[in-house]
Amino acid sequence: MSNEKKSFQVEAITKQLAHIVKDENLFVDRIRKIDENIYESEFIIAGDHPYLYENSAISNHVSGTSFLDVTRQLCKAMSHIYYDVPINCRFVMQNTQMDFFGWTKCSIPIYILLDVSVEKRLLGGFMSPTFEVKLSYSQEGYELGTIYVKFSAFSHEIEEKLMSRQYRRKPIDEKIRTVSKK
Repeated sequence: MSNEKKSFQVEAITKQLAHIVKDENLFVDRIRKIDENIYESEFIIAGDHPYLYENSAISNHVSGTSFLDVTRQLCKAMSHIYYDVPINCRFVMQNTQMDFFGWTKCSIPIYILLDVSVEKRLLGGFMSPTFEVKLSYSQEGYELGTIYVKFSAFSHEIEEKLMSRQYRRKPIDEKIRTVSKK
């Protein structure tokens, strides 16, 4: 469905839409369009996830790593739900900036406002949109921080061509990269 056809209803985010495999790794499970290219979502992090909180010293707040993965999952799902990006597309984060203003409490809902701009273009005959998203996070009415992300989506075929080109490059002269041990 295209962005123009969507209602202002809550849309479910599945593991497939977020590009994850395990249920316990789906951190955000819904999104809602509230205006043209403006969306909202919400999530809760308990502070006991086996990977994100492997170091128990940080389990007293929601970590920056958690915010980054929520951003990744939410942006991928949003592109599929509202912008017709095929589920088998690849994603490349080109730029990410995270600004936090304090600590975030575990086990309390975190609200997200997404402001999206998208540039659609053809790359190798395939639609390859580039998204710029500002995600504003808040909790209990307080602004927590902002994450700005720029990412592109493209087909597996384009990914293969780009990776092949990069992997065929000759290594840079070792003398340039070697650090002197003096």
